[in-house]
Amino acid sequence: MKKVLFLAMLAGGVFFSCKKNDSGSGQPVITRIRVVDSTKKDSTFIAAIPGTLIVIEGNNFDGLKAVLFNDTAAYFNPAYVTNTNIILNIPATAQTAATDPKVPSKITLVTSHGTTSFSFQLYLPPPYIASISFDNSGSVVYINGNNFAGIRKITFPVPGNDTALSYTVNKTFTQIIAAIPPGTAFNDSLRVYCTFGTGAFSYPPPMSIAAVSNENATAGSTIILQGTNFIGLSNVIFPGNIPGTNLTVSSVNQLSVTVPSGITAPDSLRVTGILGSAASPQLFDSYITHASPGYLSTFDAQYATDNTGFIGWTGGYADAPTTTQNYPGGTGGSAVLLQSSPMSANAGPTSQGNPGLLQLNDVPWVSNTSASVNNYSLKFEMYVASTWSAGEIWISVGDWYGWSSYTARFAPWTTAPGGKYPVGGWVTVTIPLKEMIAGNQFWQTSWNAAGNPASKFSDYPTTGLAFMIANDQGSAVAANSINLAIDNVRIVQGQ
Repeated sequence: MKKVLFLAMLAGGVFFSCKKNDSGSGQPVITRIRVVDSTKKDSTFIAAIPGTLIVIEGNNFDGLKAVLFNDTAAYFNPAYVTNTNIILNIPATAQTAATDPKVPSKITLVTSHGTTSFSFQLYLPPPYIASISFDNSGSVVYINGNNFAGIRKITFPVPGNDTALSYTVNKTFTQIIAAIPPGTAFNDSLRVYCTFGTGAFSYPPPMSIAAVSNENATAGSTIILQGTNFIGLSNVIFPGNIPGTNLTVSSVNQLSVTVPSGITAPDSLRVTGILGSAASPQLFDSYITHASPGYLSTFDAQYATDNTGFIGWTGGYADAPTTTQNYPGGTGGSAVLLQSSPMSANAGPTSQGNPGLLQLNDVPWVSNTSASVNNYSLKFEMYVASTWSAGEIWISVGDWYGWSSYTARFAPWTTAPGGKYPVGGWVTVTIPLKEMIAGNQFWQTSWNAAGNPASKFSDYPTTGLAFMIANDQGSAVAANSINLAIDNVRIVQGQ
C-alpha cells in the first residue's frame, strides 16, 4: 500500500514539476529580430513591412500566450515556438505610422509568467503610381497604384499653388481622386508624398488614340475615336492636314468627328489639344493606295487576280453603285455575304460553302514569311444590313477545298447588348493573328495541324483567305439572318 502511495506521490511530483517549468522562471526578454534565412541569421533589424516572416530571439518564451505588433495580435504556431525563438509572420493588417500616427511602434510579448516589449517600427513601401487619367471635366485626376497610405500632400507641375485642392483615397489605398489646382501645367511630374516615401508620374499625361471605329471612312461619315485624356481638344487632323468637322467629345475616352473631303493619300489621324497631340495606331484611308504585301482585297474589281479582286464563288459582289445603295458609305465595290436559306443545327458551312463563301486571291501577306505573327492583325471593314443574332462567319486559310473548318470564328452578336448586333454603318474589325488557330479540318486533312495558334506566317499553308457563313450552334438559323458586306481585307502590324 505504501509502495502504491509513493508511486502516486512521485507521479504527482513529476506532474507539478512539469507545470512549474511550463510557467517559466523568469521575465521574457527579446534580444533581437532577424530574418528566417539561415544564411542571413546574423542580420538584425528594427523595422519591417507588415506580412514579413521573422524570428524573434530572446529568453523565457515558454508559456507564450500572445505576440502583438502595434497592438495587433499575430497568429503563431506553437510548433515554431521554443524558449529562445519564435517564428511568425507580422500581421498584414498591423497598423503603421502611415495608417495611424499614434501607433506605439513596438512588439509586445505576453507569456504565462510575464510581459515584455521591444521597440520595432512597421513601415510601408513607398507609394507607386501606375497610371493617371482625367475625368470628363479635366479638373479631376485619377491616380492609380499602390501604398497610398499616410498621404502628406499631392503636388502638380503648375505655377503658383501646386498642391491638390482636395483628394480622397479608397479603402485599399490603390486609387486617389484629386482636384487639380488652377494653372497651365508644364512638363514635369505629379508627386504623391506619403509617410514612408514619395511616388512620381510624368505629368501632364499624354493623350492616346486606341481605336478608330472605321479606319477607311469616306468623306461625310461620322467616326468614333476611343482613347485616353481627351480634354481641351482643338482639332482632329485627317491626312493632308485637313481638320475634321463636328468634333464632339462625349467623354474623356471618346469623341466623334465627321470625315472631311479632300483626302488623297493615307496617313495617321491626329488629335490635338492642350496636352499636345496623339496619332492613330493605324493609317487612315489606307484603301486609297492599298499597298502590297498586306492588302488582300479592296473588292474594287470583281474578276481581278490581284489585291483589288477576289475569286468569288457563292459569295456575292456589290459594285460601287450597288454598295452605295445597299451598304452606304463604302469605299467602292464590296463583297457580300447573304444567307438566303435556313441553316440547320450544327451544320457548319453546308456543301461547297453555301449559303455564302468568299475566296480571296492568293496574294502575299508580308514580305518575310519567317516573321512572327505576334503584333500582326487581320483587319477588314464590315457593314451589317440586318440585325445579326444567330450564325457566324468562319474565316479560313487555304486554297480550293483546302480550308480548315475555321482559322477564326467571328460572331460579334454574342457580345452585343441583348445578343443582337445592330444595323449600322461601316466599322473596322480587328482579329489578332496570334488568336487565329491553324487546324480543325473541315473538307480536307491536307493541312496537318492540331488546332494550335500559328507562331509565324509560314505556319499557314497558303495566303488564300476565305469567309464562310456557318452555323455550329445547337439550334437552326432562319433564312436571311445574316446580311453583311465586307471590304478592305488586310494584314497590318499592330491592332
